[in-house]
Amino acid sequence: MAARSASYEFPDLTTFLKVYEDSISKNSMLFKSGDIDPDVAQTFKLDLVIPLVGRQGPFEAQVVHRGGDGSIGVHLPDIPASAQKAFRQLFHFIGEVRDYMISSGQYAPRQELNDVVAKLASVEAQLAASGGGAGQNEPRRRTSRGFPIPDVSGQAATVSGKMADRSLRDAMVNFAIEKSTGLLSIKYPDGTTRYGYWDSGGPVGWRTEPLNEDEVLGALLFRAGQLTKEQVQESLAIMKAEKCRQGEALVQMRVMNFSQLIMVLGKQNEFVLQQVMSDRQGDWEFHLLPQLPEQFLAPALKVPSLLFRALYSHAREMNAAQIAELMEPNLDRYLSFDGEASDVIGELKLQKKELGFIDVINSNSWRLREVFSVSPLSRGHTSSFVWALDELGLLIMKDQEDDSRKMARIVDRISRKKNHIRGTYFDMLELHWVCLKAEVQESYERIKAEFQIENFSGLDASHEADLGLINSRLDEAFSTLEGDASRRRYRQE
Repeated sequence: MAARSASYEFPDLTTFLKVYEDSISKNSMLFKSGDIDPDVAQTFKLDLVIPLVGRQGPFEAQVVHRGGDGSIGVHLPDIPASAQKAFRQLFHFIGEVRDYMISSGQYAPRQELNDVVAKLASVEAQLAASGGGAGQNEPRRRTSRGFPIPDVSGQAATVSGKMADRSLRDAMVNFAIEKSTGLLSIKYPDGTTRYGYWDSGGPVGWRTEPLNEDEVLGALLFRAGQLTKEQVQESLAIMKAEKCRQGEALVQMRVMNFSQLIMVLGKQNEFVLQQVMSDRQGDWEFHLLPQLPEQFLAPALKVPSLLFRALYSHAREMNAAQIAELMEPNLDRYLSFDGEASDVIGELKLQKKELGFIDVINSNSWRLREVFSVSPLSRGHTSSFVWALDELGLLIMKDQEDDSRKMARIVDRISRKKNHIRGTYFDMLELHWVCLKAEVQESYERIKAEFQIENFSGLDASHEADLGLINSRLDEAFSTLEGDASRRRYRQE
């Protein structure tokens, strides 16, 4: 008799990641001979056991290929939402490990190294093309310290504002969303001007006129205990003699290698950005540019991520009365996310429960007062999270839900749930076949509440009929799976 279920355990995480990239992400899998029961039915339930993730499924699997060598190819028409969420959390965890390895200097990502090579190649090409009267083998000479300042005197600012308000913070988030490249100019009352160089949405370097010695690389490394006074003086001597920058001088001195230089330039970049965000005097303006005056080695900072964590931490320090007061005006407004900001939201390095909150908002249409009962975060954390996202302009709050979005969401949810009717009672209640009575009760109550007919309006007759079928099937599933004996009997069947 053909087997109607199968299970496959990945031997290691690397194997899963490759299989996910090659096939699961494309809704398919290929099993070698012996991986699963060769006599599986044309359509069967598949469980996958993944390192660090555990058992996921059941997936509906449809056999589309049976090879002469015993291999079996299957199509996975619908990846369960629970599995998709588990995959996202795994990739987020891997990303955190990767970021730690990079920040600790233990390795540099391949793309970063490729970018550095490309930048160096571009510099070499520029040198070769602009040899002038100097010999091609002579080192490049700079007329002054710091990055070249583009001439934007005849160009109207794209956007401008005051340092005293939140206009620069809002603009930086928009720069990230729009992947802007350009020059930020900040004029302070004492006559100082600070320039920020933006590349594809984030700052890659800074320059101050006149020079602020406290922010130069050598001073920062000296205060951090990474350089001695003698090393700083030696690097300055090399800079004067070679007309090079301090980072290049430190590499020449073998105080650091090239990968470490990129890392510390990134830290310097972040330090100056924090200084800028704390300034409350002066005027700023931003000019879009087709390209920057030179290639920058420091990677562009993810400004929204830094701002979000600072705002979130600030909100968490508020007392309950303060945060409740901030939430009060918006309690009856509908929440959604700006579609254009999805890439930026993905860069916020959210934790597991924070990602769960994003899923909640995207999965349904909720007013703020309703969100507190369905959020995986505590009430205080939910309030802080909402406030931080709203402050960055990433969360949209509307008095009325958009009708087309509401109807499209409702129809999609009903259609996806209707697909479960063809599956088992476990599928209907969105449970693993190994589950407890309490889990059956919780899932039934949650899904039943979601699909009550009074929750929907404006449906046509066919969708109302679908709701009736869904509720009838939910009742059947609960009746069978609620009791331990009947659940075991159904599982055996």
